[in-house]
Amino acid sequence: MTASAKQNGGGHKAEETLNDIRAQLDRSLTAFKDNHTDEAAEIAFDAYLTYEKIESGLINKNKDLGLRLESMFSRYRAEIKRGAALDLVSKIHAGMIADLNRAEEILKEKIGFAGLFLQSLSIIVREGFEAILIVAALIAFLRKSRNQDKLKSIYYGVTAGIAGSFLTAYLLHEVFKVSMASQEILEGWIMLIAVLVLFWVSYWLVSKIEAQKWQDYITRKMKTAVTTGSTLALGAVAFFSVYREGFETVLFYKALYLYAEGASGGILPGFLAGCLILAAVYYLINQVGIRIPIKWFFAFTSVFLYFMAFTFMGKGLHELQMGEQLSMTPAEFLPTVSWMGIYPTWETFIGQGILLLAYVGALIYTFGIQPEVEQQHLKEETSQLQVNITAVHDLVEHISHHAKRCEIFLKDTRDQDLKELSEHLKEIDEKVHELFAHVEHVENDLLDEFEKLGRAGFTPSQKKALS
Repeated sequence: MTASAKQNGGGHKAEETLNDIRAQLDRSLTAFKDNHTDEAAEIAFDAYLTYEKIESGLINKNKDLGLRLESMFSRYRAEIKRGAALDLVSKIHAGMIADLNRAEEILKEKIGFAGLFLQSLSIIVREGFEAILIVAALIAFLRKSRNQDKLKSIYYGVTAGIAGSFLTAYLLHEVFKVSMASQEILEGWIMLIAVLVLFWVSYWLVSKIEAQKWQDYITRKMKTAVTTGSTLALGAVAFFSVYREGFETVLFYKALYLYAEGASGGILPGFLAGCLILAAVYYLINQVGIRIPIKWFFAFTSVFLYFMAFTFMGKGLHELQMGEQLSMTPAEFLPTVSWMGIYPTWETFIGQGILLLAYVGALIYTFGIQPEVEQQHLKEETSQLQVNITAVHDLVEHISHHAKRCEIFLKDTRDQDLKELSEHLKEIDEKVHELFAHVEHVENDLLDEFEKLGRAGFTPSQKKALS
């Protein structure tokens, strides 16, 4: 969903825009009745691009209606393209005209200080909520895992995301004057890139859950768990989370200022109040996160980041569909749940289905296959340990045997030096037996420790780190 910087949501311009949309939809339906399917779909797409001129202003005033119209435009085009029954296409057309008439009434309504305040507050909270949740969760994770020195990667990502948002909004609308469809495509690809980063970090976190068995292990070892690559990935998550919402937020506020037509007194107070709400959300997540056991915190953060990847997958593919870069095949059994990125098309359904299967596969590997492989590796290491200890045992026996033979040979000698050598050999034999007893003790301790680590689910590399 892209906000137009050239938008005026109220008054005469909105009425003219809505008249254009209705006329285009009527022409599209006429072309469809005449069996000119391609022409009808093209005109329907033009109608959607025209609708985007007033979309953000409408969403600012009535989010449900704005999102419903966007969804209806996509379905209308999809049904035309697949050559659906005329009754169905006409029914969708009639529903869109009714909603557009309702939108006209809403956009004509005058709004005062309180209305602008609430709209401004809702924009920053609505658009910033996802980003603040992700950023706060990442920061809480780094603090929880005693990696405070890595926080700067998150701060750099957020700063770059904010700066990039303003720069992108300016370049798109003031320099390059990019079309609405191109903005849809850009936002779609940004979301899909974010999906890859979010999914990778989500899997990385879930793979660490079983490494958090003992609190003393966490205290001593987790500080080095975040590698340079992981730190860069966390920073990238922060960047994309802020960037994908940021430049859209800038455009929404520009649309709100244009709609206010000079009476913009409530916009800045609403923005500041929204920022305070987001700051409170950030504070609560960090405070609650510190109190949650780290294993559960890792699990929660992993699932949350995966959910955001799932949502972004659906929304990203939907944006590409709206920009006509991806086909749109209706899936009648699916509902429209925009906050989860679920849309009634096969393309978005398959994309999210693949991501779901990938996550389930990652969980099966992490908690099912990988422990079995590591148990087998543990058995191999234990067998090798027994072989090495047996070799030490044989060596001790060999040394003891030769020492005893020398002692017997020198026992009755009258030479004082040889008698002294015999005493030394006797002492060596005693020490060798002490060594043998100690080796047996170490063997038992090591085998017990490996058995404990096997039950605890530690990987071989973690076992070495504990030794």
